[in-house]
Amino acid sequence: MELHERMVLTKEGQVTWANPELGKKCYECAHSARHPKDSSKHECKLVKLITKRTGKPYDAYRAIACSKFEVVDKPTSS
Repeated sequence: MELHERMVLTKEGQVTWANPELGKKCYECAHSARHPKDSSKHECKLVKLITKRTGKPYDAYRAIACSKFEVVDKPTSS
């Protein structure tokens, strides 16, 4: 998928461009958290890590996860 297409799919508040090839939504990501001032929205904790500011609230249930997606529970090897 071309970068331009990924840019169009990205919601304001995401840390980087959406990556539909992952087949995930932002709310499934370990970096996603409820926004402190609007609990109906989420924020990307990576935005805060990089910018030192709370990210713009967005609908993480509709946002396509970006390339920084990280699963909440990582499998362990035996």
